[in-house]
Amino acid sequence: MNSNTITIAGNLVKDPVLKYLPSGKAVINFAVACNRRWQDKASQEWVEGETTYFKVECWDVLAENISESLRKGDPVIVVGRMTYRTYEQDGKTREAWELKADTVGPDLRRRAASLRRVLRSSQPAEQPPNLDGPTDDDEDAGVEDVDHLTSAPGLAVAS
Repeated sequence: MNSNTITIAGNLVKDPVLKYLPSGKAVINFAVACNRRWQDKASQEWVEGETTYFKVECWDVLAENISESLRKGDPVIVVGRMTYRTYEQDGKTREAWELKADTVGPDLRRRAASLRRVLRSSQPAEQPPNLDGPTDDDEDAGVEDVDHLTSAPGLAVAS
């Protein structure tokens, strides 16, 4: 498979804003600021490198999950494909590099996160969680405790 996969780690520049196309497809666009920071051996001072900004585009369930999970300043890791496009603006041809994300997640080197599984009407129904305690099947699947899961408003939580 020929792919130009790239991985970036940085912070969200602004709160992501979820939008829906007339077709009903979800899309979200946001920017990630990435910079290198290192400690100068001679002075023992921390040095901030130049910041690079990446425009990121996500679709469908990934876009909806980002909207519910991430906010300005959150450290993230994004994996996707770099794309290049040209467009006309104010009579001039402009260029843009964008990252079409395949996956986005919190950077757990810099912050702890808790996860919950959310069922949406567009997803196939899953079996409801077993709230009577783990079964032999649950233990085999690595499910230890589902009592800590909570529902988001208007959404169902699955184990």
